[in-house]
Amino acid sequence: MGEIKSTLDLVMERTRHLSLTDEEKKCQRTANYAKRLQGLLQQYADGALCLEDLHNRAAVLQAELQIEARPMVVDGVMRRIDPDGDNTLWLALLDEVAPDIGKPLLSILEGHRLKQAEILAAGKLDQFDRLASRHGISGSAVLPNPQQDPTCRQHLSDLKQATQTRITALLRQAAA
Repeated sequence: MGEIKSTLDLVMERTRHLSLTDEEKKCQRTANYAKRLQGLLQQYADGALCLEDLHNRAAVLQAELQIEARPMVVDGVMRRIDPDGDNTLWLALLDEVAPDIGKPLLSILEGHRLKQAEILAAGKLDQFDRLASRHGISGSAVLPNPQQDPTCRQHLSDLKQATQTRITALLRQAAA
């Protein structure tokens, strides 16, 4: 009676002559590093890893996979930057990994925050004026919410998009 071969045996037999080129191996190592780096960055964001532990584990991973990691780390961090969020962790990491990017990024984020405060203040004044002129509502008890004003929200959205564009341009400049 003949042998019954498993699917794996059949696949191995048919692909025995195939092998990966050096370029394909490098692409696989890079993709593997990128996935594992994202996991490390998420652990860092969650507070499960401190900056030193993240740096050490990324270095071990880099040595294990034999790739140049700095551009991938910078790219991974820059993608997590949120102009409206708290970026303290990411700025600390960038200061260690790529200090040449940290200061310009901080400047962009501070400019964003200042412009955002201006837009919110102007939206608040506009709402005060509208409430007073249209409805006769005024006084110290009135607390307008500029976040509810469609015009103010659009200005904030435009500002965030412009800031993201500047961050992307900074990343491209650093990569060049």
